[in-house]
Amino acid sequence: MQRQDSKLSPATVGYSGRRKRYILITIIAVPAIAGALIFANQQHPYGSSILLNFDSYGNNSIDKTFVHIDTGAPNSKGIWVIKTDPTAPSMPHILARLSDGESSSDYHMLIKRVGIYSNFQAGVKFKIISGEQSSAGLIIRFQDSDRYFVLQADARNHKFSLCRAQPGIILCTQDKDAYIATGRWHSIVAQVAGVGGEPGIVGYLDGIRLIQRYDQNYITGGQVGLWTKGDTTVYFDDLEADY
Repeated sequence: MQRQDSKLSPATVGYSGRRKRYILITIIAVPAIAGALIFANQQHPYGSSILLNFDSYGNNSIDKTFVHIDTGAPNSKGIWVIKTDPTAPSMPHILARLSDGESSSDYHMLIKRVGIYSNFQAGVKFKIISGEQSSAGLIIRFQDSDRYFVLQADARNHKFSLCRAQPGIILCTQDKDAYIATGRWHSIVAQVAGVGGEPGIVGYLDGIRLIQRYDQNYITGGQVGLWTKGDTTVYFDDLEADY
């Protein structure tokens, strides 16, 4: 009996080749898409957010959900106030800490009463105007006036630091050299993990990651706020938190 070879038509061969290519593309694409979704979730892992740009406030008014705290001196030696600034990142208003010009080593804080955050990202924009101390900061894990962390921008010494307040002292546990110009807007962002994650604090200045430290102090979380030192006059805008 004569053997007949099995032959596929060119159309059948083309279909088979395309089918194999589709299967291969699917095998490659599914993990890639899954990876992209995981990456997106890592980049945006928070479900809620707040943003305070102070534009809905009238001049000279302060939201009653804030509380101001002054330490180290019997008098506040300055005020917190809403002002108009044509250079504001989100116009027209900013929140200002205005000093009366007296130099001292005390600290001035404005704390958002609402919100206890453990795993979150917070940020603020700031512009240091004047002062011998010339320091501004973002407070995280605030417990009380003696217990909190602050990411501090020091335009006098050109340092960006992570500092921990303890009763009677503020200890800067990590700092980096960074040029911080007065009269110019800068930004601070903190990524903070507490209960349920590595107890880390990551700090960014103007979008550049400069600080990373694992610290279990005040790990259960706390409030966020703004911070200045001594005779510093500083403007703030766009205080936000994602959590």
